[in-house]
Amino acid sequence: MPIPYLLTTLLFTFVALLAATDASLVSINLVSAFPALRWVRVHFITLGILSQVIFGLLPLLVASLSKKSRPAMRWDIWLTLNVGFVALVAGFAGMNHPMIFTGGTLIFISATLLLIQLWNVRGGDAPESLKFYITGMFYLLVGIIIGTGIYLNWSDTLYIKIPLEAHIHANSWGFMSLVFAGLLVDFVPMITGRPLSSTKNVSIIFWGMTLGAFGLVLGPWLGGSLPPTVSGLILHLSSTIWLIVLTIQAFKASGKLNSAGAWHLVSSYTWITAPILVAPFILLGYLEGGSIESIAPQALIYGWVLQFGIALIPYIARRFFLKEENSQLGGNWVSLAGATAGSLFVWASIFIVPARGVLYGIGFALYAIALIHPLKELAEIARTGLQKIEAS
Repeated sequence: MPIPYLLTTLLFTFVALLAATDASLVSINLVSAFPALRWVRVHFITLGILSQVIFGLLPLLVASLSKKSRPAMRWDIWLTLNVGFVALVAGFAGMNHPMIFTGGTLIFISATLLLIQLWNVRGGDAPESLKFYITGMFYLLVGIIIGTGIYLNWSDTLYIKIPLEAHIHANSWGFMSLVFAGLLVDFVPMITGRPLSSTKNVSIIFWGMTLGAFGLVLGPWLGGSLPPTVSGLILHLSSTIWLIVLTIQAFKASGKLNSAGAWHLVSSYTWITAPILVAPFILLGYLEGGSIESIAPQALIYGWVLQFGIALIPYIARRFFLKEENSQLGGNWVSLAGATAGSLFVWASIFIVPARGVLYGIGFALYAIALIHPLKELAEIARTGLQKIEAS
């Protein structure tokens, strides 16, 4: 994992901890001067932390698994990603449309450059996971176009009826779901010493998730059309559950299931399945969708994406930056309990309206606690690695 990506990951993890603390204090009315912007918080996890790791790792990982030479650091990809992210956050904070457009465009360019780099590795000894990564990056490009267009009034031009939902689905069920699945395909064998499953099973999971994500994006694009949405839900959920069952089996067989890091990975998927399970009740009119669609993405990102990162990012940093062959998954039992309980409180705030502010605030306080140990881990990894570089 290149040093610039590791340092920006560390920086954005620290900012995410501060943002979670701020959200907690605002929700319980202890602080009111600087109310947090929920989409800024979400993007510090997705574009801020996870994208740093994904963009920095994938070229190295795919080249290593393909038995090819280590690729050079692509400063053009790193700069366009991070300058674009800063511009996007600044644009969100002031609802500055030119800044949002600039940020979205730069991130789109960065993602395109990475997609081309990955595309050029196809064939030969390329790993099974590569198709997950390439397809996931394609969905990211779609998500960027839709998300930027929300603020710039492109939705009517693109005939997108429910743009926010289509944007969330492209990024969550498309980009992150597919890339995370690819990471499990690659890293579960490294962690457990056994393959996740057969090539045939992995391919079936890939197509189920890919077509499921397509249906979940197309449904809101067409105004909540039930056929693509429901078929997408079924395909994506069944493929995801199969993926997690295989992961649990591999961890159990290797004796790794007794670690907090393994449970971070496994339990994180509770929070991606929760919105999928609730969605049919919204579509059929049994539940009011407004509050769920507003609050559930917070629990999705902090419960699923953040927990996945808490486990895997320190492992990746130790293995690719510190060169530790027997590196350990990140997180501890406190971070696991904090992230899990935090998601429970945030979900409870959706349904218990009179206590919403307090429950939401407690949830984000627990998220902040969950981030303390990963931040310490990454800081120690960065310190150790930089000391080795100075001494060499």
